[in-house]
Amino acid sequence: MRKLVVLLAMPSDFDGIILNQTNFAKAKQYLGTQHFQALYDMRSPDGVCLHLEALAIIAGTIMNGGTLFLVCPDFAQLSQIPDSDSLRWNDGKLITTPNFYRYFQKLIQKYQFSVTMPRKKDFLLPASGQKMQIFCEFTPEQQQIFEQLPKHLADIHLILADRGRGKSTLAGQLAKSLAEHHSVIITAKSRAALPQFLAQLTNVVSHESLQFIAPDQLIASIAQKCISPNHWLFIDEAASLPLPMLQTLCRYFHKVVLTTTTHNYEGTGRGFSLRFKSQCSRTYQEWHLTKPLRWEENDPLEQFINELLLLDESEQTEPLAQYYQLFANAHYKTTPTDLRRLFDGENQQCFSYQENGQVIGAIWALNEGGLSDALTEQVWSGTRRPAGNLVAQYLCAQGNLKSACTLHSMRISRIAIQPEKQQQGIGKRLVSDFILQISKQIRPLDFISVSFGMSDCLLKFWQQSGFVLVQITPNREASSGYQSAMMLYPISEAGNQFVAQAVAKFQRDAPVLPYCEALFPNKVADYALDESDQQNLHGFAFAQRSFSACFASLKRLYTQYPEGLAILRDNLEQNSLTLAAPQKQTLAQFRLAVRDVLAAKCQ
Repeated sequence: MRKLVVLLAMPSDFDGIILNQTNFAKAKQYLGTQHFQALYDMRSPDGVCLHLEALAIIAGTIMNGGTLFLVCPDFAQLSQIPDSDSLRWNDGKLITTPNFYRYFQKLIQKYQFSVTMPRKKDFLLPASGQKMQIFCEFTPEQQQIFEQLPKHLADIHLILADRGRGKSTLAGQLAKSLAEHHSVIITAKSRAALPQFLAQLTNVVSHESLQFIAPDQLIASIAQKCISPNHWLFIDEAASLPLPMLQTLCRYFHKVVLTTTTHNYEGTGRGFSLRFKSQCSRTYQEWHLTKPLRWEENDPLEQFINELLLLDESEQTEPLAQYYQLFANAHYKTTPTDLRRLFDGENQQCFSYQENGQVIGAIWALNEGGLSDALTEQVWSGTRRPAGNLVAQYLCAQGNLKSACTLHSMRISRIAIQPEKQQQGIGKRLVSDFILQISKQIRPLDFISVSFGMSDCLLKFWQQSGFVLVQITPNREASSGYQSAMMLYPISEAGNQFVAQAVAKFQRDAPVLPYCEALFPNKVADYALDESDQQNLHGFAFAQRSFSACFASLKRLYTQYPEGLAILRDNLEQNSLTLAAPQKQTLAQFRLAVRDVLAAKCQ
């Protein structure tokens, strides 16, 4: 059995991996490696620091019989000490996190992990040292998949498993076997994340029949039609790649094997398998590995991490835990960072719909706006991007709507309904009740916002809930493949005026913008300059407003002064937001040209 030991002081000598605040962000380099012991140092100059992703990753590398040491001198006072990890998820503000640490301490006690001073005997390695587990023979589960998968008629195969179940070992052996008679391609987010997979590929007959190609290179090769679809494609930890990329790969190659971790705590939520399966248009087969190989069944360290990160479908009495499980099941990208924010983040609100004491649906909303005039001006001019205020800042900086930052709003960050309760109108009822509650507050907000990947069904849902579209992003989301849409619902009189202004401005600009012309195909573009355009152009010429934020205004100015803005001709006539390299120099030249035209206009 593996164990966790909480140390009340840093040991004077330790032989093994040491993770601390300086290298938590690099923890992913240890994925796929194995160690008999590792030390996770929670100490921080500000108090403590608990980076959950790093903790979960390093716990997954501990071999059977090994120990994860957690250095935390102030363990008894955790709920009263500032946690510097909060700077990542609390808009850059340092706070104490009592809700999460009470939960954390309760689990340490539940699993009876030691809380003690360092003892030299605890750090002695076994005589055999630390050795990565190598392939010997398959478990019955692995053997069954190894024999049946290559013969199965399905085009797409998804191998699902928790950590330590031999998923990468199996995939590597499958790829090696298939390479004897087929061309095999392996891809993953990075080659460095494949040590266990690649360790299986020794003595391959022909390296030409089995090769690693990075995902971006594969996509480029498909676009250029310079790679044959007649391959077996293996995608390791598929949930770490964007869904649109996976869809492209799965549509193109004749046979695809995807592997992913059920509890993919370093970047994706459990919504992956549901989302991927629903969007897969080819014949599909799912395979599962359940028996742990790196440690024993009912391993206490695995159970502790699973419960700490709420990875299991266990019944929870804590409302915040119920909310998180609901969001993790519904959303493709739900991470431990969201867990920390949900438990203790400031300026947020959760609202739920319950039946028989069970949370059936929930909304997670964050306060935005209320910024000072001075800070708002800096956001608008492009010189500041303070943490938080996602929609408010975007509407100000990209939409040329300063009031978005000064007014008080609330952004619906997540909304989720239990899968078996969907398509019953609960989502619309939940939104309606949430709006009603917000409207009854002593100091009501000015408006509610929401931002999401703009699929037809989601756009229709929010429109039917009374929200209006006011902005679309130029780029597509990596996870969904859709452009992000931003929609608003007014609450106060000031909110009504602002939302009407935002709608009018968006509908006027959309026919001129290259990324949303299709929304209003029959609307004649308005090329007359108004007061908003003048403000936008001045911000572009004399401040740091971005080219994309000012594109519509620049195009209107160009129709009146094509000679003066000849340097912008290619971008404006070809509807391109991409600046020629070197981009900084090109942007500076564009600003000078606009400045000269504005000066000539005033004479």
